[in-house]
Amino acid sequence: MKEFKQLKREFFLKDTKTVAKELLGSYLVRKSSIGIMLGKIIEVEAYLGPHDKASHSYNYKKSDRTKTMNMKPGTLYIYLIYGLYHCLNVITEPESMPCAVLIRQLYPIDGIELMIKNRNTKIGKNFKNLTDGPGKLCMALNITKARFNGKNSCSNSSKLFFIKGEKIKDNSIVANKRIGINYAEEDKDRLLRFTLKNEKL
Repeated sequence: MKEFKQLKREFFLKDTKTVAKELLGSYLVRKSSIGIMLGKIIEVEAYLGPHDKASHSYNYKKSDRTKTMNMKPGTLYIYLIYGLYHCLNVITEPESMPCAVLIRQLYPIDGIELMIKNRNTKIGKNFKNLTDGPGKLCMALNITKARFNGKNSCSNSSKLFFIKGEKIKDNSIVANKRIGINYAEEDKDRLLRFTLKNEKL
């Protein structure tokens, strides 16, 4: 990368769909005591908060889990699914408008051996099964709720943050339905999953 520019609060303050698309081609950085892991973001999902039945904060729902969603944009929101797998999200839009972007897939760039060690499973050709899913990428980068939920990704001292990547043209982005949200009634059909064309693992 020619430029190392950490994404700051104003980046995440925008409309959630805009943030989701602009995160494509950016990079997720995980600093650890044994090295740095870095991956290019190639798939995301937008969750439109109180106006989205797929969102944890639909209709401004308040709970211990969703209080993180009401924090400042750029805050990391991490939760467990099936009681086993962590999912990494970043909060968007103004504080108390609880929207978020789920990071679904990364293309591994650096610290790959560390990622493979953390996954502790068979990795296929072109890194298949390493970071091609929200739970997998959290395992690969050792991202947990206890470590990072509610943390500020925009801080200079953050151990998990985003850096600017190349500008992605609209015709390089594919929009599809989100995954695993059949409970969301009509909102399950919204085209809010964005993938970089020809870069899915």
